[in-house]
Amino acid sequence: MLGRMGYSLAALRACVLLLPTVLGLGCNMKAEPAPPFEIIVNVASDRGHPLPGAIVMKGGKEGPSTAADGKVTVKIGGLEGESVDLMIKCPADYVSPTRAISVLLRRNSGTKLPEYDALCPPAIRHMVIAVRADNGPNLPVKVLDRVVGYTDGAGAFTYALPLRPGDGVEMILDTSGYPLLSPKNPSALLTMKPYDDVVTFDQKFQVAEVKKVYRHVNRPQAIGPRRGF
Repeated sequence: MLGRMGYSLAALRACVLLLPTVLGLGCNMKAEPAPPFEIIVNVASDRGHPLPGAIVMKGGKEGPSTAADGKVTVKIGGLEGESVDLMIKCPADYVSPTRAISVLLRRNSGTKLPEYDALCPPAIRHMVIAVRADNGPNLPVKVLDRVVGYTDGAGAFTYALPLRPGDGVEMILDTSGYPLLSPKNPSALLTMKPYDDVVTFDQKFQVAEVKKVYRHVNRPQAIGPRRGF
């Protein structure tokens, strides 16, 4: 009995001596960090038009940028179930979105990464104006009080104008050199949409009739031979 007890006490004493070593080894052991979450961000200037050079930002720090196909793979550290906001910084001459992309961190069990879309619309859009002036051939066309061209013999004219979305422009058909046409100097106020647009400016002119003025001419009368004295 004592032998067994002595053996047990010796074994216990050995375990106590080894405990700090075991604990020390445990403290030095570090858990490997979990791999980052991966997503794909697609950026386009318009639907169907991929945009390269757009930068993905997180917490004010710049990350990777989109390739020629408008795509970029983004790696995000964090805990599963967290929500992370990503901002898109668009290239020059494009408008960056004001709303963040909210990404819910989830482990992907499939082979396809989750994808998120963003738009960077152009800062400048183009408006194509098609003028059709009935009875208005060879009229000067003015934009911003500047002659940009003339209608052809059929009264047609086409003009492309770069504008920012929301900007307005006035187009005038100058009839000052054509007093018989009415109305006088008709105009159209056109507003740029948030996309490239084609608009028409249709105008029908009335042509006044030229009144003929007949002047009475006193014709000389023949005088016959005098009779009498």
